Amino acid sequence: MVYQAKGPLCYTVSSEDTQQNEEVNSTLEADRAQMIFQRLYKRRRAEQLEAVKSLLKMADYEKQYKMVIMIADKVFNVIESSRVTLESSGYIPGAQFPIDEKVRDALSNILENTALLGDILLRLPDLTHEILNYNYEWTVMFRWSIGFCNETMLMDSKTVKMINLVAQELKITDRDPEYINPYKKDAKKEKDVTPPGEQKVNKKKKRKEVRKGPSLSSPRTDL
Repeated sequence: MVYQAKGPLCYTVSSEDTQQNEEVNSTLEADRAQMIFQRLYKRRRAEQLEAVKSLLKMADYEKQYKMVIMIADKVFNVIESSRVTLESSGYIPGAQFPIDEKVRDALSNILENTALLGDILLRLPDLTHEILNYNYEWTVMFRWSIGFCNETMLMDSKTVKMINLVAQELKITDRDPEYINPYKKDAKKEKDVTPPGEQKVNKKKKRKEVRKGPSLSSPRTDL
């Protein structure tokens, strides 16, 4: 038996189907944008580390101090304005990557500038702490941006580890018992401090134990 169509087949697309297609396309576009963003972010981080190396090479402390203040001032201005943009857009960290270019730029600004200042804090801790101690609003903003960056889940693994060290350095989170920042002037004193009643025990174990806790690279090694 053969069935012959009486006329051309036709169908209608419901508003629900249209909405679903738009949502799928939006998700695919967001995923592509996120992949490109994360690739560029890693490249940007490498550039930032080179800039921090140059900062460390400055022999004049006064010039170094002024440079860090100038960088911090620009960083926090950018973070503050970008925060306003993100909050007004309704973006939630950890949600779908934003497609809107303005929102995406604001997100990038916070992630990049927070990481840059984190690098400076870890490698110039005494100087940076002194600056932050005199600028309470900067400290509050820095703490907020660190939490925000962690919630986005957009940073590469190296930056995530670095931000975790920054949180410990600022005592936002509890410091690991083995945490040491070798760039601090009193790093050796902190390392040599032994809790009362444990001196003899630690001396016996000193040759056997190897530090495995989080710490920064030695100042003598490459950053």
